[in-house]
Amino acid sequence: MSQIEIAIDAENKPANLPNPEVIVEQCHNPAQRTKINFRGVRLLLDNEEYYWVKFGPDITIGEARTQDYVARVLERNADTTVRVPSVYLAFQEGSFGYIVMEYIRGEMCGRADADLVAASVQSLIAIESPDSVLGPVGGGFIQHPFFVDWIASRRYKSVQQLEKHINGILRATERRGRVRLQPEVANYGLRLCPADIHMTNFIKDDEGRIVALDFGATCFLPPSFFAFVMYRRDTLLAQLIANKVKYPKSTDVDAMSMASYALVPYGTNEVGVPRELKYRDK
Repeated sequence: MSQIEIAIDAENKPANLPNPEVIVEQCHNPAQRTKINFRGVRLLLDNEEYYWVKFGPDITIGEARTQDYVARVLERNADTTVRVPSVYLAFQEGSFGYIVMEYIRGEMCGRADADLVAASVQSLIAIESPDSVLGPVGGGFIQHPFFVDWIASRRYKSVQQLEKHINGILRATERRGRVRLQPEVANYGLRLCPADIHMTNFIKDDEGRIVALDFGATCFLPPSFFAFVMYRRDTLLAQLIANKVKYPKSTDVDAMSMASYALVPYGTNEVGVPRELKYRDK
C-alpha cells in the first residue's frame, strides 16, 4: 500500500470510523461493487448506520475541501433549502483520492422536484469563496464545461489571468467579442458554481430536503461561469431550472461560448495562453 496523505480529519467524524488503511481495503473489496455503489461505496459503520466513500484516480483533495467548506457554511444556516454531506476524512493514497463522508438516505430527484432543486441551486450559488483563489477550495484546476474535457490545463493565480486567457483564445481564433470578468468579481466576488447540473447529483432525503452531491465540477468562479452553464442547458435538469434560478446577468456569456467552442477543434485548452501563463509550471 502506498503512503497515505491525510488532508481532512474532521472533529465531528464518528468515533468508530475505521482508519484510512481499513477504508482503502474495504473500498477495493469486489463484494462492494453493486448497482447502488456505482460512484463510490456505502460501507457499514455499525448496526444500520453507514458512511459513504467516493474514491478514484479522478477524485481530488480540492473536491473534498470544497464539499467540506460548503457543508460547513450550510450547517450554520438553519433555514437553508439544501443539504450537503459532511466530510469526515479525505486523503490521498497513491494516485487515488478518497472522500469519506456522511451517508444520507434519499431518492434521486426527478422532473417533479425541479422547483426544489432550483431553490437548492439558488442557495449554492449565493455562497462566496473563502478567499480570492479561483477553482476548488485550497486551489487546483478549474473543472467547468467551458474547458476541453471539463478541466483547465493550468492554474490561474488571478481573475485577470483567466480573463486574459479567454480573450487570448478569441484573439488567436479571430473571433469577435471580449470578456470583462474583473468588474463582475468586484461587484459580486467569486461565487460557488455548481457546473454539473444533473439529476444524479441531487437526491431528496427522507424529510423532503434536497441533498447536493458530487463537487468534482463545483468551483469558485466569476458569476459569468454559472450564467454560462444556464445558457448552455446541457442537461434535462439544467433546462428545467434555468428560468427558476436568479443569478447576475452576464454580458460575457456570448464571448465565453465562442471561446469555448473555438477550443473544440484543437482538443486542447492551450490556445491563446497569455505570456505570464506560458512560462509557468502547469
